[in-house]
Amino acid sequence: MSTHPVQSIVPEAGAFLPHSHFWTEEAFSQEREQVFGRCWLYMGVFDDTNLLTAEMAGLRFELHRRGEAMEGICRDGERVRPLQIDRCGALVFARVAREGGPTLAEHLAPYGERLAMMSANCLNPQPPVGIAFQANWKALVENTMDDFHGSTVHPDTIHPAVHPDWQSHLVTERHGTNSDSRWLLADGTAGWWAKLDAKLRMRRFADESFYRHTFIFPNFYLATFYGATVIPHRVDPVAPDASVLRWQLFLPTTRLETAREQAFHRSTAAYLIESAGTVIAEDRPVCEAVQQGRPGIADLPGVTGIYGRRERRILDFHQAMLRQLGEAA
Repeated sequence: MSTHPVQSIVPEAGAFLPHSHFWTEEAFSQEREQVFGRCWLYMGVFDDTNLLTAEMAGLRFELHRRGEAMEGICRDGERVRPLQIDRCGALVFARVAREGGPTLAEHLAPYGERLAMMSANCLNPQPPVGIAFQANWKALVENTMDDFHGSTVHPDTIHPAVHPDWQSHLVTERHGTNSDSRWLLADGTAGWWAKLDAKLRMRRFADESFYRHTFIFPNFYLATFYGATVIPHRVDPVAPDASVLRWQLFLPTTRLETAREQAFHRSTAAYLIESAGTVIAEDRPVCEAVQQGRPGIADLPGVTGIYGRRERRILDFHQAMLRQLGEAA
């Protein structure tokens, strides 16, 4: 790993993160304390164990639920710090306890109410999945924000599942640190979900035929299909050039009364998990190839890129990182 020094970061309009923040130990250490040691972070959805654990950038989070009360700690080697814990519907977030800073509602704005509504469908949980990438965590975040890579990276999976007229049926919202993208499902895909709904009576938080994902800074996004299926994702940094994408499928239904219905639910969930795994397997070599080329490219001061209207939330993410890293600089 490089020993290039990490300089104090001052956000400037249109600026990108220094290139070193995608591959050096120094930058990874800075992000551990100033991003993952300070921000609200998604921890998961409590189950019958009343325990949630997570590890991000070397920080170990442990949360316990006792009745309505929640408590937890963050371990950083021998250092132990208390956590502040809060909910958005069923979604549990925590941050290292600190004076000041935004409330969870402020951190999630303007999507708090929408996330709480969607989280009501965090029912019938499937086992969590973790897929390792040999790539910096931010490369995975950028990848999921790139609405246009479906036709090139996923020509046989995502691309046929959404409406071909992206100019009319792909809608992107940008609100600084947080953003949302929704794409109308193709007629065939919407028809498949409608047939599934007829068999299982899907619990729907909204009557919508979209694939939607809502991004919350720094490393969480909630994907939904058909206003029914909910899939929380979190990108966990492991090392400057390694991360794990963790996600969990919830397939909420109102018809699981018979053994046949339960078996159909299991087979459908297994199919959806396999399909999602196929898409992620297509993303992984792209992110890893980008990562392998990082150290060979030097920072070039004054050189900037130009993002199109639908790609600017990648730049928004860089700007949010710059602000967060500059907060204690």
